[in-house]
Amino acid sequence: MKVKKKTKPTPDISSASMSDIAFLLIIFFMLTTVFSQEQGLNYRIPETVKPVTEEMRNIEILVQENGTLIFQGKNIPYEQIRDIAIARKAANPEIFAVLKVEEKTPYGYIVNAMDELLVGGIENIAFVSAELNLEDAVRTP
Repeated sequence: MKVKKKTKPTPDISSASMSDIAFLLIIFFMLTTVFSQEQGLNYRIPETVKPVTEEMRNIEILVQENGTLIFQGKNIPYEQIRDIAIARKAANPEIFAVLKVEEKTPYGYIVNAMDELLVGGIENIAFVSAELNLEDAVRTP
């Protein structure tokens, strides 16, 4: 006689508990996942370039040995430096002034010109020997 094997009934998993388990797993992974934030490049886009007008150019004044000031090829009094500085500073807040000084110019003339520029609002002042060009002085470290 043949012995009949008993077949075990396969356990049934209820589908109602499957959806609960799936939602619990979704919630678990949502809470434990760390999202990395991408680091972007730090850069600044340049502003549009405006055409350089006469008022926006830097101030270049020649101080001669006898105290004469020359601005754009004309002799000017010390008091006029202040007016020029105020007008140019209004057009270009980042403007700077260059005092081209002859070798034997007394310091008093240089200080007077510098004081007028400071009163006019120009704080960036460079001193250059009158024999040098402005471009040579800027390139020299």
